[in-house]
Amino acid sequence: MIRRNTTLWIFIVTLALVSFGTVMVYSSSAATAAYQKRCLLKKKAPELLYQITLFHDPAFLNKQIVWVALALGALFLFYHVDYVKLGRFSHLIMAVAVILLVMVLFLGNEVNGAKRWLRIGSFTLQPSEFAKLALVIFMARFLSEHKDKVKSFLKGFLPVLAILSITLILVVREPDFGATVVIGAIVFIIWFIAGLRILHLSSLFIASVPCAVVAIIAEPYRLKRILAFLNPWSDPMGGGYQIIQAQIAVGSGGILGRGLGAGLQKYQFLSEAHTDYIFAIVGEEVGLVGSMFVVLMFVLLLMLGVTVALRATDYYTGLLASGIVTMICLSAAVNIWVVLGMLPPKGLALPFISYGGSSLLVNMAAIGILLNISKTTEEAMGVNTRLKYAFGVR
Repeated sequence: MIRRNTTLWIFIVTLALVSFGTVMVYSSSAATAAYQKRCLLKKKAPELLYQITLFHDPAFLNKQIVWVALALGALFLFYHVDYVKLGRFSHLIMAVAVILLVMVLFLGNEVNGAKRWLRIGSFTLQPSEFAKLALVIFMARFLSEHKDKVKSFLKGFLPVLAILSITLILVVREPDFGATVVIGAIVFIIWFIAGLRILHLSSLFIASVPCAVVAIIAEPYRLKRILAFLNPWSDPMGGGYQIIQAQIAVGSGGILGRGLGAGLQKYQFLSEAHTDYIFAIVGEEVGLVGSMFVVLMFVLLLMLGVTVALRATDYYTGLLASGIVTMICLSAAVNIWVVLGMLPPKGLALPFISYGGSSLLVNMAAIGILLNISKTTEEAMGVNTRLKYAFGVR
């Protein structure tokens, strides 16, 4: 049933993750929003502070609902856009992504010493998220057009390495070392699937290790994160604080959790509880059962995405589908591993679950493309998918 209706199942899994994420955004952010509002009242109107009992506030939820609506619009839009024609504009899409990455270095909104966001009114956009999808589309198109040259160093490997290097240099300058590593890993997997020579890939991997070591040593806070990851209890109130608080949240949830909305770590114990560490709140409030639900949804999405890629009738479509599912599922895996203390802390959203518009918008647009590919391949196979009628396609 799933294999015969992959398009419908991808849509159902995506909606399940977004719906669950919206609920968890409110649960994990309401206390933080209330705290921020109390701080604002204390600064601007202290006489009102003691007249208001405010413990929960839907400010983040309200913004997230707007982003969900926009993201659903992006999904439907890219479901209808011809992904083959989209590939023809891959150079332009990549150029726009690079321009946005340059703009954020000069015009970006600085938070904690990093310029990763472009502010538009009361909303912010994160160019590195758009760069992920731009690279997936560009690599799929370029490698399909030069599939007879992918084994060549000068004509196959060097051009794509140059594009990736420019992107990663701009991202690490923000600075965003975590996003740099994840983007590099996504593209590396696409190259492996595309059939680039193992010698080229292994040489690049070996060469990147000392570069990563230098980047870590060059910034004291990165080295501090690595040391804290190795032994968080050596600095429980400093570098190891976030790791410990995340593990307390997950561990205290048990099998069924404390109950939705009943978590304690979101009350200023665990920072970024509604963004990078929302999975810790999932573990605390809905326990192992809720956590496994999230993991299984991503595993199912991975399986469905691989099915779509294997069904692809041409090189470009297969690479595009593979890149999209890699982008989403690898990001999810890294986020979960960080929360569980299996990787050093890094700022990375959990796709479809974390608060924030850029990640949601890009991932939903990517799902729209994946649905489009799945629908096209199913139609070629003679599968009468019900999803196309729901989307107004006859």
